[in-house]
Amino acid sequence: MYMRYVGDNVDLDLLVSYLKKYFEEKKYKVEEIREEGKRSLLCRIPNFSKGLEIVIEGDPKDFSISTSFEPGRFSSLFLYGLFSLFGGGIFVLNEVKSKEFMSALEKDLKFFIERAVSLLINSKR
Repeated sequence: MYMRYVGDNVDLDLLVSYLKKYFEEKKYKVEEIREEGKRSLLCRIPNFSKGLEIVIEGDPKDFSISTSFEPGRFSSLFLYGLFSLFGGGIFVLNEVKSKEFMSALEKDLKFFIERAVSLLINSKR
Protein backbone atom coordinates (compact mmCIF):
# COMPACT_ATOMS: atom_id res chain seq x y z
CA MET A 1 0.00 0.00 0.00
CA TYR A 2 1.33 3.44 -0.90
CA MET A 3 -0.11 6.81 0.09
CA ARG A 4 1.25 10.27 -0.61
CA TYR A 5 0.28 13.49 1.12
CA VAL A 6 1.19 16.94 -0.19
CA GLY A 7 0.64 20.26 1.59
CA ASP A 8 -0.74 18.89 4.87
CA ASN A 9 2.12 20.07 7.17
CA VAL A 10 1.94 17.00 9.44
CA ASP A 11 4.29 16.42 12.37
CA LEU A 12 5.80 13.13 11.22
CA ASP A 13 7.25 12.27 14.63
CA LEU A 14 3.78 12.54 16.11
CA LEU A 15 2.36 10.41 13.27
CA VAL A 16 4.97 7.73 13.98
CA SER A 17 4.08 7.78 17.67
CA TYR A 18 0.37 7.37 16.77
CA LEU A 19 1.20 4.39 14.56
CA LYS A 20 3.44 2.87 17.21
CA LYS A 21 0.71 3.19 19.84
CA TYR A 22 -1.84 1.68 17.40
CA PHE A 23 0.30 -1.44 16.96
CA GLU A 24 1.21 -1.74 20.62
CA GLU A 25 -2.50 -1.70 21.51
CA LYS A 26 -2.92 -4.65 19.14
CA LYS A 27 -0.12 -6.42 21.08
CA TYR A 28 2.33 -6.28 18.14
CA LYS A 29 6.03 -5.86 18.84
CA VAL A 30 7.27 -2.66 17.20
CA GLU A 31 10.78 -1.59 16.33
CA GLU A 32 11.36 1.98 15.19
CA ILE A 33 14.23 2.98 12.90
CA ARG A 34 15.00 6.63 12.15
CA GLU A 35 17.22 7.87 9.38
CA GLU A 36 17.53 11.27 7.78
CA GLY A 37 14.26 11.95 5.96
CA LYS A 38 12.98 8.44 6.62
CA ARG A 39 11.23 6.71 9.49
CA SER A 40 10.49 2.99 9.56
CA LEU A 41 8.39 0.81 11.81
CA LEU A 42 8.97 -2.93 11.80
CA CYS A 43 6.10 -4.82 13.38
CA ARG A 44 6.16 -8.41 14.52
CA ILE A 45 2.68 -9.86 14.57
CA PRO A 46 2.07 -12.72 17.04
CA ASN A 47 1.22 -16.08 15.45
CA PHE A 48 1.90 -14.72 11.96
CA SER A 49 4.88 -15.65 9.83
CA LYS A 50 5.33 -12.28 8.14
CA GLY A 51 6.45 -8.94 9.50
CA LEU A 52 4.89 -5.62 8.58
CA GLU A 53 7.12 -2.76 7.51
CA ILE A 54 5.87 0.83 7.39
CA VAL A 55 8.10 3.48 5.84
CA ILE A 56 7.40 7.21 6.10
CA GLU A 57 9.58 9.32 3.84
CA GLY A 58 9.74 13.02 3.13
CA ASP A 59 9.11 16.21 5.02
CA PRO A 60 5.98 17.47 6.84
CA LYS A 61 4.51 19.14 3.74
CA ASP A 62 5.30 16.38 1.25
CA PHE A 63 5.56 12.83 2.53
CA SER A 64 4.67 9.30 1.57
CA ILE A 65 3.72 6.24 3.57
CA SER A 66 4.32 2.76 2.22
CA THR A 67 3.49 -0.51 3.87
CA SER A 68 4.59 -4.00 2.97
CA PHE A 69 4.57 -7.45 4.45
CA GLU A 70 8.04 -8.89 4.73
CA PRO A 71 7.80 -12.61 3.99
CA GLY A 72 9.87 -14.70 6.32
CA ARG A 73 11.50 -11.76 8.02
CA PHE A 74 10.34 -12.90 11.45
CA SER A 75 9.41 -16.39 10.39
CA SER A 76 10.45 -19.58 12.06
CA LEU A 77 8.83 -21.73 9.36
CA PHE A 78 12.09 -23.18 8.06
CA LEU A 79 10.57 -26.47 6.92
CA TYR A 80 7.47 -24.95 5.27
CA GLY A 81 8.65 -25.76 1.74
CA LEU A 82 9.65 -29.31 2.59
CA PHE A 83 6.39 -30.15 4.34
CA SER A 84 4.29 -28.64 1.55
CA LEU A 85 5.77 -31.23 -0.82
CA PHE A 86 4.27 -34.04 1.25
CA GLY A 87 0.57 -33.25 1.00
CA GLY A 88 0.64 -29.85 2.60
CA GLY A 89 -3.09 -29.07 2.42
CA ILE A 90 -2.94 -27.47 5.83
CA PHE A 91 -0.26 -25.12 4.51
CA VAL A 92 -2.49 -24.04 1.64
CA LEU A 93 -5.29 -23.36 4.13
CA ASN A 94 -2.89 -21.38 6.32
CA GLU A 95 -1.77 -19.36 3.30
CA VAL A 96 -5.39 -18.46 2.47
CA LYS A 97 -5.99 -17.41 6.08
CA SER A 98 -2.80 -15.34 5.98
CA LYS A 99 -3.93 -13.51 2.85
CA GLU A 100 -7.31 -12.76 4.43
CA PHE A 101 -5.59 -11.48 7.58
CA MET A 102 -3.20 -9.29 5.57
CA SER A 103 -6.06 -7.84 3.55
CA ALA A 104 -8.07 -7.00 6.67
CA LEU A 105 -5.03 -5.51 8.42
CA GLU A 106 -4.17 -3.38 5.39
CA LYS A 107 -7.75 -2.07 5.21
CA ASP A 108 -7.78 -1.17 8.92
CA LEU A 109 -4.33 0.39 8.70
CA LYS A 110 -5.27 2.53 5.69
CA PHE A 111 -8.32 3.84 7.55
CA PHE A 112 -6.24 4.56 10.67
CA ILE A 113 -3.50 6.37 8.72
CA GLU A 114 -5.99 8.54 6.82
CA ARG A 115 -7.74 9.45 10.07
CA ALA A 116 -4.46 10.19 11.87
CA VAL A 117 -3.19 12.39 9.04
CA SER A 118 -6.47 14.31 8.92
CA LEU A 119 -6.21 14.93 12.68
CA LEU A 120 -2.59 16.04 12.40
CA ILE A 121 -2.99 18.52 9.52
CA ASN A 122 -1.05 21.72 10.35
CA SER A 123 0.42 20.13 13.50
CA LYS A 124 4.03 20.91 12.51
CA ARG A 125 5.12 24.37 13.65
